[in-house]
Amino acid sequence: MTIYKYTVLVFTVFMIYACGLKSDPVPKGTLDIPYPQAIDYAVNSDGISIYNGSDNYTLFVEKVDESIGFFNLAGFKRVALINPKQTYTDTDVVNNRVYKYRFRHYYGKVKTYSPALVKTIKYYRPIKHTVINITYEKNKQICVYPGLSDVVANTVVTINGTKIGDAKNGIKTCFDELPVNSTTLSVMAIPYDYDNNTGIPYRQDFKLDTSKLNLPPQNIIVRRNGNDIVLTWDKEKNSPNYNVYITTNGKDKFIQQVDVELFRYSAKDDKCVDFKLTTIRNGKESKKISISACK
Repeated sequence: MTIYKYTVLVFTVFMIYACGLKSDPVPKGTLDIPYPQAIDYAVNSDGISIYNGSDNYTLFVEKVDESIGFFNLAGFKRVALINPKQTYTDTDVVNNRVYKYRFRHYYGKVKTYSPALVKTIKYYRPIKHTVINITYEKNKQICVYPGLSDVVANTVVTINGTKIGDAKNGIKTCFDELPVNSTTLSVMAIPYDYDNNTGIPYRQDFKLDTSKLNLPPQNIIVRRNGNDIVLTWDKEKNSPNYNVYITTNGKDKFIQQVDVELFRYSAKDDKCVDFKLTTIRNGKESKKISISACK
């Protein structure tokens, strides 16, 4: 009987303590505060970053640890007040734990809250490659070698923002079809864990020699004054020629070939004019690059 009384006493004390940890009750408001929608969050190595995208309202943030289950008697606890267009990082998180966040817009002058938005977020410490090697080969291939890893499930490879394939752990994977539309190849190797969570990407850039590539004109600048249009672009080695096309109703019409990095055109009206430019090297024409000249 004594043990039973002691158990009840301990449980009662725990309940009182838990109730004391709850966030302040939300007062009923009289103003029509909008439902919080412009909220973004990201999981990173520091914790869970929460962005308040509202222009006018502070964001009231509460959290409960879903992973604790029945023993989480404290309920939602206040985490932060985030000012408009500001970001707060919740560092009080544990790897592989699930948290439920409750968001409300808050108007401090009258202490009024909007309806609540609840999001469930799993925190995972982002993985990264411990060993990775990226090379640009003489045969114009990009090769990616991720070392053997127990935490990386697969690696997605992108070049200049375009996905070109996957690289397997412990295997050198090479890619032939490169999206070569720039003198720089920005290669990104993005690891994923076994829960398909994105890890910390590894990036490497390669500067290419345009004289050895058949690239279209680079860094085109458009200047328009009324109906007078001038296009300029970067000068290259070996003085290639350039073809200029005008696109009308989805069809490209050849206009002129020039041997300088400048083209002038007189428009017939004030509508936008759509051009396409190519480079001619050793009798071969590059891919077309599109540019519009509007008022």
